[in-house]
Amino acid sequence: MGAVLGRGTVLIADPDRDRARTIGTEVRDLGYKTLMEFTARSALRKIHTRAVNAIALSSQLSDIHMDTVLTSLRKANVSAGAFIYGEDISAEDAVRWMKAGAVDVLLDPGSTEGLKEAVERTFSYSARPAAAEEKPGGGAGRDESFLYRSRIMDSIMTKVRRVAPLKTTVLITGESGTGKDVLARRIHALSGRKGPYFAVNCAAIPETLLEGELFGHEKGAFTGADRLREGRFEAAEGGTLLLDEIGEIPPATQVKLLRAIEEEQVTRLGGNVPVPTDVRLLAATNADLKALVDEGGFRQDLYFRLKVVEIDLPPLRNRRQDIPLLAMSFLRQLADKHGLPMPQLTREALEKLIGYGWPGNVRQLRNMIESVLITAGERIEVEDLPPEVAGAASADAGTLRLDLPVTAAEAEEKLIEKTLELVDGNRTRAAELLGIGRRTLQRKLKS
Repeated sequence: MGAVLGRGTVLIADPDRDRARTIGTEVRDLGYKTLMEFTARSALRKIHTRAVNAIALSSQLSDIHMDTVLTSLRKANVSAGAFIYGEDISAEDAVRWMKAGAVDVLLDPGSTEGLKEAVERTFSYSARPAAAEEKPGGGAGRDESFLYRSRIMDSIMTKVRRVAPLKTTVLITGESGTGKDVLARRIHALSGRKGPYFAVNCAAIPETLLEGELFGHEKGAFTGADRLREGRFEAAEGGTLLLDEIGEIPPATQVKLLRAIEEEQVTRLGGNVPVPTDVRLLAATNADLKALVDEGGFRQDLYFRLKVVEIDLPPLRNRRQDIPLLAMSFLRQLADKHGLPMPQLTREALEKLIGYGWPGNVRQLRNMIESVLITAGERIEVEDLPPEVAGAASADAGTLRLDLPVTAAEAEEKLIEKTLELVDGNRTRAAELLGIGRRTLQRKLKS
């Protein structure tokens, strides 16, 4: 997470003195110093008088409402991040607190590993300079479409924060519905670029019109071109341009796109004067571009130019920890949108959401939440969910179970089988998750 053990102080605020001391011992064993307070009010006073790097808040603090505590920390411009812990925290409270500024919500404070992760994540937050991602409601882990608790998404957002300020091209890959456009917007928001953000769906524009859409055209360039028109490269001057479904760009346009990236200028259709551009280019696809290159459908030089940095968004079934936060966030957003009271999502229904495979990923989850919100009453029960979701098994799809004793070869076979199941048989993605080459995976499958 980036924290340095042994360098920093954690303030623990908990009305239960025994639990505070137990957590304090765990934190000190990790190499940190600790301070302890037993009310929210005294903790806020201590923060202003002592150097504190991270704040651990018990959900049982009752002298000041937790929302008020987080608001006070934000208004005081306290640099230390805060996480909240408790065994009976609802998903709704977790979402609200993270959107209000909490770096993490720990549901099992008795877990040493979980506590370590929460402390390190909070130290990482405290170590970052104030920027767009630390603004209320917009922080890492709190973006409306990127609420997360999973380690894989935390790693991705760390990479995003590193690459966002740079002008380098980024290739965003992942299945349909994982949020590639939203991630691209996030990169733009964190980039510091003052120009606009534009997204072009290359698959939705006819081949004959795509070149003009990207590079513009001069008056009289073709029948119907009655005026000069800027392309998206010019319109996004000083900002960011996302080329979605990049694999659908025809070969002739691929050549001109490569030239535009390399030379940082475009030539409009019907023109011969290059126009300089200052654009941060992002590309996204749910296709296997490497396979397209091997098949001759995509230029290798353009492929390598686009993937200077590659960010692969995992499917929702591989980040099940994030489903409760996303579901509750969507419920709140959509209830506000339709002017409806926010219903209670029962634990049984939530378990079904976590157990379902979500082939349409985050987009499918949001659409389903909207449908259920409109048709359900004050409570969302299992029977209110679509049949395929209501019939989902418990959330163990990402768990590998072995009945010992088992040989190493048998364990490897089960691991490969389970990984292929997780990625719906996609061998390229399975090889990436397993950390081996695709040919190696094919050889193991044959044997």
